[in-house]
Order: sequence, then C-alpha cells, then structure tokens
Amino acid sequence: MSIAFRKALCLLILGLSLITPALAQLQAVPPSSASSEVKDLAVALVRIKAEAEQEQLLTRKHDLKNAELLVALKALADPLVQKGEYNEALRISQLAVRIAEGMGDRFQLGMALYEVGAIQARRIPPKEALNYLEKSLAIFEELGAKKEQARALLAMAVAYENERRRELAIKTSEKALAVSQQVGDKGLTARILNGLGTSHMELGNMEMGLEYYHKARMLSEEVNDVVTLNMALSNIGRLYTAQGRYAEGLDYLYRSLKILEGMGTAGDRRSLANKLQSIGLVYRRQGRPDQALAYARRSLAILEEIDDQFGVANLQNNIGVIYKAQGSYVQALEWFQKALLGYETLKATPGVARCLNNIGDTYRLQGRYDEAVEPLQKGLRLREQMTDRGAISLSLNNLGRLYQAQGKYAEMLDVSSRAAKLAESLNDREELWNAQERIGRALLALGQPAKARDSFLAAISTLEYLRREVAGGEQQQQSFLENRLSPWLGMIDLLVSQDKPAEALTFAEQSKARVLLDTLQAGRGNIRQWWSKEEQEADEQHRLHLVSLNSKLTTEVRRDKPDASRVAELKTEVEKARLEYEDFETRLYLAHPEMRVRRGEALIIKSEELAALLPNTSSAVLEYVVGEAQSYLFVATKGKSEADVRVYTLPVKRGELSKWTEAFRQQLAGRDLGFRASAVKLYDLLIKPAEAQLRGKTNLIIAPDNTLWDLPFQALARGANRFLLEDAAIAYAPSLTVLREMTKRRRNQDAAPANLLALGNPVVGGETIKRAALTLREGKLAPLPEAEQEVKALGRLYGVSRSKVYIGADAREDRFKSEASRARILHFATHGILNNASPMYSHLALAEGGAGEDGLLEAWELMQLDLKADLVVLSACETARGRIGAGEGMIGLSWAMFIAGVPSIVVSQWKVESAGTRDLMVDFHRSLIATKPKPKAEALRQAALKLMKNPETSHPFYWAGFVLVGDGR
Repeated sequence: MSIAFRKALCLLILGLSLITPALAQLQAVPPSSASSEVKDLAVALVRIKAEAEQEQLLTRKHDLKNAELLVALKALADPLVQKGEYNEALRISQLAVRIAEGMGDRFQLGMALYEVGAIQARRIPPKEALNYLEKSLAIFEELGAKKEQARALLAMAVAYENERRRELAIKTSEKALAVSQQVGDKGLTARILNGLGTSHMELGNMEMGLEYYHKARMLSEEVNDVVTLNMALSNIGRLYTAQGRYAEGLDYLYRSLKILEGMGTAGDRRSLANKLQSIGLVYRRQGRPDQALAYARRSLAILEEIDDQFGVANLQNNIGVIYKAQGSYVQALEWFQKALLGYETLKATPGVARCLNNIGDTYRLQGRYDEAVEPLQKGLRLREQMTDRGAISLSLNNLGRLYQAQGKYAEMLDVSSRAAKLAESLNDREELWNAQERIGRALLALGQPAKARDSFLAAISTLEYLRREVAGGEQQQQSFLENRLSPWLGMIDLLVSQDKPAEALTFAEQSKARVLLDTLQAGRGNIRQWWSKEEQEADEQHRLHLVSLNSKLTTEVRRDKPDASRVAELKTEVEKARLEYEDFETRLYLAHPEMRVRRGEALIIKSEELAALLPNTSSAVLEYVVGEAQSYLFVATKGKSEADVRVYTLPVKRGELSKWTEAFRQQLAGRDLGFRASAVKLYDLLIKPAEAQLRGKTNLIIAPDNTLWDLPFQALARGANRFLLEDAAIAYAPSLTVLREMTKRRRNQDAAPANLLALGNPVVGGETIKRAALTLREGKLAPLPEAEQEVKALGRLYGVSRSKVYIGADAREDRFKSEASRARILHFATHGILNNASPMYSHLALAEGGAGEDGLLEAWELMQLDLKADLVVLSACETARGRIGAGEGMIGLSWAMFIAGVPSIVVSQWKVESAGTRDLMVDFHRSLIATKPKPKAEALRQAALKLMKNPETSHPFYWAGFVLVGDGR
C-alpha cells in the first residue's frame, strides 16, 4: 500500500471535512500501482463528497438563492448524464424536484420535472419518464413557455422511441417541431429533426429518415451545435451502412467520431461506444472481422464502465456475430447466451429476438438443423409482433438458409420471397442479395431455370453495387466478396446444367480476382500525391511505430531463450499497431476519394478472347470452380477460329478436396515417400476427366480456386511413374481476365535486355545461429551460404553491366526500396516468413539498413511500391502461400507483388532446401537469358526436370516446390 493511499485513508477516518485533501492524496497514487481497492475508495470518496456538498447547499440557503441552488444541482447532474451515469444524475435531479416543490415556483418545478423525465427517457426501458414529462409539459402549457414545451415534447418523443412506440414518437416530435420553429430556436429544431429521422428510419422510411438527418446536420452546423451535429453525422453514417453505402457511411461515422473526440471528457461516453460499434459494423460487412472485433471490444469496455446493461448486451451479441462469421461457432454461442441473459433481464424483446435468430443460425452452421428451427421461428414471431421490417427480413433469410440445408425448397422460396420484398422496400441491399440468391436456388431446385436465372442475375447486380461502395484500399476491398460468391456459383450450376460452358466460364471469371483486376486495369499511381503534409507525417509515424515494435519482437524471438510473456505482449502490441495503421489508411481513402481506383468497370474476358491467351495449339487453359457439393473444371483449347471451351463436373465436396489437397502438400513438404498414391488420386479427380482434350498439350495455364491454390499440380501423376510436369510447362493465374491484363503489360515492355537486382543471404541483426545439417529457409533465420552463392552466380550470368547483387549487410531493405523500380528482374534469396493469420504481414527478411526500416519487407509494404519488373523471384520458403481468399485467390506476398505491378512471379509452396534451390534458380535464369531464351514457365520446368533426374533430388520436395504465377511467357 503506497504512502499516498495510507494518507487518504487516515484523512477519511478523521472526518468528512477532509474528503477533499483525501482525494488529492489519492490522485498522487501512480496509475500503474493503483489497485482495485484504491479505485473503489476513490469512487466512494467522490460520491460522499457530492452528497456532502448537496447537504451543505441545502443548509446554506441564506448564502444561496433557491434558483442558484437549482443551477448548482444541474451543474452536478449534467456531466453525469454525459458519462451515462444515470442513477447518480437522477438522484441529484430528484433532489432538485423536492427543492423546487418547496419553493412554490411553477416554472422551476416544471424545469426540475423535465430534467428527471429527460434523463429517464434516455434509459431502456425509460422508466417513469412519461409521468415526469407530462407533468412538466402541463406546467409549461399553463405558463405559455413555448420553448420549454418543445423541449418536453422532444424528451417524450425520445421515451416513445425507446419504448418502440414509433408512431407516437413521430406524432410528438412533429408537435415539438412546430413549436420550436414558431419560437425560432434552430438548435432545438435540429435536435427534433434528428429524432424524427431516427423514428422514420426505424419504421423503414429510409429516404425520409435520411432527409431529416441531413436537415438536422445543416441546422446544427449553422448554429455550431456540435452535440447535435455529432448525432446527425452518426445517424447518417449508420443509415448509409444499412443501405450498403459503406464508404459514405464510414466517412460520416469518422467525422462524427472526430467531433466526439474533440469534446474530450465532456463528450457522451455512450455516444462514443455506439460510434465505435457502428464503425466496427462497417468493417464486419466489408469482411474484416479483425477490425470489427477490435472496435467492438473498445465499445464494450466503455459500456461496461458506465454500466449500460442494454448496451453491453448489444455488444455481446455483436461480438458473437463476428465469431460466427469467422466460423468460431462455440465462442459465438457463448457470447449469444450472455447477451440473451442480459436482454431477458431487461425484458428487451427486440434483443431477445436478435439473439434467438443468431443462436438458431449458428446451430444451422453446426449442422444442428432440428435444434435450429425453434429459436429461428420464435425470433421471427417476436419480430413480427414488433413490426420491425428490417429485422423480419433478416429472420426470414436465416430461415431460408435452414430450409435450403434441409432441402425444403418450397418453404425456402416462400420465406426468401417475403424477405426480398421487405429488404427492397427498406433499400437494404445486404439482405436483398441474400434473398435473391436463395430465391434462385429454390427455383432451380423446383425446375424453373428461367426464373432462377433472373434471380441470380439480380443478386449479382446488387452485389456489384455493394462492391463499388467498399471503403478503403485494396486490403479492405479484397475481403468483401469472400463470403458472397454464391450467386455466381448458382449461375454456374444453372448454365452447366444447360450445357452452356462458355457462358458459365464468364460467370466463373466474374467471381475471381476482381480487386486485382481493377487495380491492374486502372493503375494505382502515386497515392501519396493527394496527401497533405500532416497526413504524410502521420503515415510515417504509424509506419515507424510498427517498425519499432517489429524490431523489438524480432529481437526477442531470436534470443536463445525468448521471454514467452514478453513475446506475447509484443505480439499483442504489433497486432494493435497493424489494425490502427489499416484504420488510418482507410480514413485516408475516405478523405481522398480520388485515391480509389474505378471499380466495377473492368471488362471480364469474353470467350472469343480466350484464343489470344493460347499461343499455339499445344496450349490449354484450365480453370477450376470449387463449390460446396461439387466442383467444375473448365478447359479451353485453341480451335480453328476461336477457343474450344468445355466443362467437366468433378464429384467432390469442398471439404474433402481441401483435406486431400493439404494432405498431399504436406506429404511433399515432408519428403514422404508414400506420396504417389495421393498424386495419382488427385490427378484422376482433377485432370483425367479432361485427358482427351488435353492430349498433346505441352503448355498449361491453370487458374485454381479456393483450396486448389495450395495444390502442386506439377507433381500430380498419371499412373505411377509420369508427373504432369514431365508432359507440360505450367503457369498459374488468379483469373484468365487478370492474365489478359498481365500479357498486355508484357507486350508493352520495351525490348531492352533485362537487368537484374538480386539480394541474398542478408545479415539479420548480426545474429549467428548454428545451422542444422540441412538448412531450410524458415523462421529461425539462420545464415544461408547457398543463397549467397545463388545470387553471386546470377550476377556472373547477367554480367556486371546488367546486374546489381547485394549480400550480407548490403542486402538492405531501404536499398531494395530505392532501387527496385529500375530493375526488370528482381530476385530474393533469403528467408520468407508466412503469416497465415495476417497474410499481408508475411515478409522477406533483409538487412535493416537505417533507423526507419526493420529489415522485414512485408507484403503490405510491397503493395505501396510502383515496380516496373517483368519478373520477381522469391527464392524463399512458402512465398506462394498466404490466406486463401475465396474469389480473390491467394492473399500474401505474390498478391502484393501483382498489386505493385509485376506480371510474373516465381514463389514456393513449402519450406525449400537451400542447395537444391540454388541449383534450380541458377538453371532457371540461365534459360531465361540464353541466346534463344525460353518462356518463363518452360525455363522453370527445365530447371525442375534437371533436379528430378538427379537421384539425390528426385523427390518432388526438391523440384516441385516452386511455381510460376502470372504470365508464363
């Protein structure tokens, strides 16, 4: 116990007159050493001090006039209201009522009654609010106090709104509006308009609600009423979010947050919590659960602090929704049950319905269909009783999902049609596309393909609108479509059943690599050119903060005996800094709309264009679409005038395919000698159906999907002794449309000889770590002498005039960033570190080189570069891997390189062995710059075959780890 704390206790014991010095002593206790008992004592002292002051005020009536006494009490209550401490505020305000009653002043009594009623009106439920407000209104009408009448009516409308009696709320607000306009109080009018907007929005009158909000915004700006302006901006942001206008919604929410933060301690804590919650909702809808969870937890902490039980229940429910979206169903149910208990305690029926809906949907996702029925139907009944159209639409959609899982297509069509009608009336595009897609699925199952097609197209159109509204840069955009691909998959199912493979392939292309395509087509340019000096400085501060934390974490991890608690602490700080940096970037995109590339206008490749991707009749394109119950293989070969497109149905479920793919990759990565059975099995499943069409094809372009991004196709085996790579060169592509754009870049390159920038075996923090007998390029960051030999050999191949090679301490991160844009070929021979949880923080390890760099060249940093290279080789471990983003492809280092402008990348699918990698890379480059240079895919194939023929490196572990992604020519 500190000295200051002991002094505070002594002063308290001596008597209440010494409370103020006791508080002063408590303030001297350092925050780091303040225990919960110190905090509890501080709260108690503040309360006792307030009570003592009030009693002193009552006994000093000879010193203070009664009106001044009431003003003093209001001054005590107002800050408590702003902080959400309603119980304390009510106790003080009810004391004011008793004083006013004793004074015999009708106006003062009306004001005191109004203050109590207005505080009660904010609560959910608003206990006794209307009783106090009706009494105050009667007094104001009796006295002809117009302005006060309007204020009392507004507070009554708030109470009605919190009781969900919205027609009464609107009627009362309209009365208040007429009175406030009569007396010409613009500030009060703005507050009333804001309330009217909320009531209309909750009734589903979105456009009318938005109109009222904007009127409130303009009036509050005119009179500089930041409190009302904050509320109006926040409400506009929430409404835009509900409509799927995410960029606009987030912009208004951040503007509101800026006002609230500027108000400091005077700001409304509850309002701040709600703001953070709303911002988190935008991130969740954009497919960024990590950001959503960070904002939700910040909001929850505030609501728990101010003891807002209803708000806490809301946040618990929302956190459950985030976990549900991540597939963490057990955690989701735990949060939903917490929220349900809170709602039931408060008798908050809308919240109970919300939780039941979420619990039922989670049961569905767990395959517990019978258990899902009751909570879903009960939640729907409650919402129908409350006539909450938006909530009813959501419940109907969840019931539709359940009926789909149960194969009850007639019931599915009924509830989905009702959901679509409600969502369209509310302009709720998120629920609308869900309903439209489900209608299409039901119609297709019920044998109505023409109507099903219309529904799928409608869902796709709705999603394309939403996609264009996503706030932020490429990192925010790429996750949006991941859980929204079902309308495209529905169209593919329909068109394949109608034997229309070329049209089905077009829809497959529409669902793939859209962010990458938009960026390649529109170009990124220098996004910093639009930033102010202050924004550039803030960006640099965020970057340097992240660099500093990365350096501390790296240093700790590389110790002989790392401190586990310190590592965990630093990882938490790094993750927080990353989210803050991404959040800052999103705000920049909102502040500068010109930074956003034009979206939704990239032309998807047409069937007649496919022939141009095939250089000759010995080439073929293979594109996969992985569905839940079955998958498809599209194959295009060169015909006489146009491409011959065929489709093959692959009878394998997504889950099984994922399991088999990962097992095979692990077999190869672990040099398992029993891999051949898996190699044959996967060949028979994925390639053999098209074997006749592929006969004689020596150049294959493969566009994988979903889990197939992790599959080394080159190591699939036809029979026991023939690998696919022995028959054909293989290049991978995120999509055929993206490949078209990449080939345009290649054709636009000048014919000048390629120059090389290579970095190898960088000195990592001066560490020396004993090498294992077989050095892998992995997380321990041991020295890599073979990597050094590799880049030195490349320097000799290209010659001094055409190459720059840096090794050891010279292989610096800052050097790469300053010189990379001038090289046509970039080659890294170093350690690569995969971050599966946050793939844009996967990195290549380089030497630090300056205080502003940490030596970790991360994927997000690569995205910010403007590279002119025709080829990048990442001769490091697992650089082909990352997080598989459904639709967008493999999100990681290769994706970042594409965003930076590189059309061809050589990357690895597992932790590679150094000596074999050195030989493969030297042979690969030798073929590229030979007198008669080979295409990149063929050059990589020849280098791999050479390793394959060597008995010591014949296992696919040595030769199949590297793949070429992008333009293989």
